[in-house]
Amino acid sequence: MSVKVWVGGCLVAAVAAAGAAWLTIAQGAGSITHAVCGPDLGRDDVVAARSQAVAVVEAVENTRYREDGGSAYLTTRVKTLHTLKGEFGDVLDVTQGVKNGGAPGRYTTEDPDRYAVLEPGRQYVIAIQSGSTTGTAGSEAWAWYAEPAERGLTGEREHWQKAIAAPPATSANSACEDIDAPAG
Repeated sequence: MSVKVWVGGCLVAAVAAAGAAWLTIAQGAGSITHAVCGPDLGRDDVVAARSQAVAVVEAVENTRYREDGGSAYLTTRVKTLHTLKGEFGDVLDVTQGVKNGGAPGRYTTEDPDRYAVLEPGRQYVIAIQSGSTTGTAGSEAWAWYAEPAERGLTGEREHWQKAIAAPPATSANSACEDIDAPAG
């Protein structure tokens, strides 16, 4: 066995042992600290603060599916029912990241609770992160949040007006934040 392989193996073992010791100490303390990166889409105030535009829409039709470099995208034409933040045209194309769900025309997302696939005939609250929301021909917006509008139009309007009016206490633009979670 060469000296380089032996030294490399010892370094790997030392790093693994240190990591296991840190995890054991953290668990013994009653909590584990880990970093969560990206915005917390479980908080509507964060979604509202990080979005250029938010609206209640009705999905009209899926107009395009495309794959690019291992990622898949679905573009859906939506009709704006109520603008909550920013500007929305009456009708616009919205693109979102999806995975093929196996059956022709069926798609899924990583987090269907906070990022639902827009299905024609259903109403959603969508938050746009980038792109044009004016509805100009040939333009599209990127929906990074889409949730079924289960509160009805009036209920969604009231709920999101509160979320927009109450910006998050922590910076909505922070890339990562530490979370203390109970051990075990």
